[in-house]
Amino acid sequence: MTKFELILNDKSLYLVTDDKIQKYKELYPAVDVEQELRSMIGWCDSNPKNRKTRNGVASFITRWLKKAQDQGGSGYKRPVSRGLRDLSNEQMLTDVSWVPKEKRAAARAHMLKKYGVVYDG
Repeated sequence: MTKFELILNDKSLYLVTDDKIQKYKELYPAVDVEQELRSMIGWCDSNPKNRKTRNGVASFITRWLKKAQDQGGSGYKRPVSRGLRDLSNEQMLTDVSWVPKEKRAAARAHMLKKYGVVYDG
């Protein structure tokens, strides 16, 4: 049984139950919820003047987790960008991803015949 307690502005504790943790994991799949809760505990311990009220702590937790999710999660590697800067010269030369679908098969065949490779995004 996982147990996390956040200290509040009145020095009482707010218990984050297993049910709440499971819900947060479903809502924020890229986030290591337990580690973020540990970080929140550390933040509350070191920021006594900014501790949350009993009424405000739930929204504090969801805002924190949403921010972590929006930033790519905890320990989550962002997908590689597929912008032009990330393509090799060969990929740019043989790129057919921009060709209309009805003409793409012909463009693929041409690139394969001429260059031996094709890049289709």
